Amino acid sequence: MSLSSSRRLTTIRAGYSDDGKPSSASIFVGGFVLGGVIVGALGCIFAPQISKALAATDRKDLMRKLPKFIYDEEKALEKTRKVLTEKIAQLNSAIDEVSAQLRSEESPDATSVDPDEVEAPA
Repeated sequence: MSLSSSRRLTTIRAGYSDDGKPSSASIFVGGFVLGGVIVGALGCIFAPQISKALAATDRKDLMRKLPKFIYDEEKALEKTRKVLTEKIAQLNSAIDEVSAQLRSEESPDATSVDPDEVEAPA
């Protein structure tokens, strides 16, 4: 019996093959660049028209030209500000009334304390 050993050369290669298809990263980058070019071109086309419209109008005309939901939101915000201002005024008057009642209820024997001099316990 004879044993003969043959020596084979083994080669390991690492590679990526997707059969010529572009990777998802290159598709994303390509779409991002294409979208930027399209939006940039549309901005260059429409920007002069928008700036002329904004420059030629005052605030009320601008609000009329804006979509209705934006105009309604501005009105609602203004109304909310007015309501809050009224509520704050009511609270201030109620605080003043309570403060006046507390001052009038003090007995003449009681020592009067200046509210600015009162310290809260720590």
